[in-house]
Amino acid sequence: MSFIRGLSIAMGANIILFVLSFLNNKIIYISLSQKDNGIYFLFMRFSLFLNLIFGEWLRLTNINIAGRNKSLNPVLSSNLITYNGLIGIILVFSVIYYPTVFKPFFPGLPEHYYFAIVIVGLCIIIRNSFQSLLLVNNRMIRLGITIVIWGLIFLLLDFFFLVLCDLGLKFVIYALFISSAIAALWAFVSSVTCDGYSLKPSLKVFGMSGKLGIRAALAIVGMFLMINIHIFAIEPLAGKLGDGLVTVGIFSVCFRIFQLLNKGSDITGSILYANVARNTEKTGYRLTMLVCRNIILFSLLFSICIGLLGKPLIIIISKSTYLSAYVPLLLMLPGIIALNTGTVLNSSYWGRGYPFKVILPSYGAALIGLALDIILIPKIGASGAALSFSIMSLIWFIFIVEIFRRDSGFHLTEIIIPHYSDVVYIMSKLKGKLKKV
Repeated sequence: MSFIRGLSIAMGANIILFVLSFLNNKIIYISLSQKDNGIYFLFMRFSLFLNLIFGEWLRLTNINIAGRNKSLNPVLSSNLITYNGLIGIILVFSVIYYPTVFKPFFPGLPEHYYFAIVIVGLCIIIRNSFQSLLLVNNRMIRLGITIVIWGLIFLLLDFFFLVLCDLGLKFVIYALFISSAIAALWAFVSSVTCDGYSLKPSLKVFGMSGKLGIRAALAIVGMFLMINIHIFAIEPLAGKLGDGLVTVGIFSVCFRIFQLLNKGSDITGSILYANVARNTEKTGYRLTMLVCRNIILFSLLFSICIGLLGKPLIIIISKSTYLSAYVPLLLMLPGIIALNTGTVLNSSYWGRGYPFKVILPSYGAALIGLALDIILIPKIGASGAALSFSIMSLIWFIFIVEIFRRDSGFHLTEIIIPHYSDVVYIMSKLKGKLKKV
């Protein structure tokens, strides 16, 4: 399956997921208080953080391994289940008997949420791991179905719990767990029925993952901290301005709009990652350069629209009580453009083995972001977090672009300036699609 066709299927599935998530988030914002929305938002981020620490390194290295040797798919599936089982036992035992160990990693959340974070995090690890095997093996239709199933079940459960029964935050978390568990099972079945499953895990193959695993783990954690450091910093630092969880709830609206704009580059980057893992370095550089220009073009256009229509958009996504998120949203737009584009460049390098030259800048940016948060959040709240986000993202983007420019040999204008030929190509593709419709 070609890059363009695979991208089209993945984009289509994620557009459906976006609509489902939009409706779901709208229900959550309307039904929960700002404080409960802040708790739910932190719960989601910490579940993803758990996934990134314990699952992403194996998921990404499996893409590299499967991209080069498809015959190892059954063993990779077996290793994934074995690894997740062992990690699950350790984490569940720890959170039941030693919950205080998790407190430094989950700031701002009450202790009784820790067990649920671990369970949801484990479901996300399994779901994402098998989705990646579907991706690298070009099972794009099955991948698309898996993506949609999670969003659909989550929406239906939240509609039942919140709209019909008016049950509150606890049942939103139940809905998240149930939908994540079903999606994880579906992803597993979809993958192994296509590409097989071995009853014997292989330490040798697991060792192949381990060679790249440390770099992959460092790369993923660095990016996650860079993007999420502001979320984690708000509750402890915004206490002087009032309830920190309310400030988190306000910032969550800006972050969800960022996720909307980031979705296209995230999907493109994931598919680009898989393609780079299968192709030569020269082909990977050229494909990355072309994708990068188009991501900048679309990010600019969408950012202009959001700048003009920000207040109505905030009301559509949440409700009028969150209009104070408008100024932070405007402050985030430059950083959103920078981060969207840099993510694509980053994915190209991840497909070639996670060199430290692209790993370290994310940690440097996270430290800069934290320093700015400490200065700005106590003074201007969510706007301070948004301003810190943009400054940090722009600094990181400059580093990543310069690294790519030196390695690829392309001129700076070829990488970041959209060309007229790009617009013509995109319009011709759109016209072709419309004619088929």
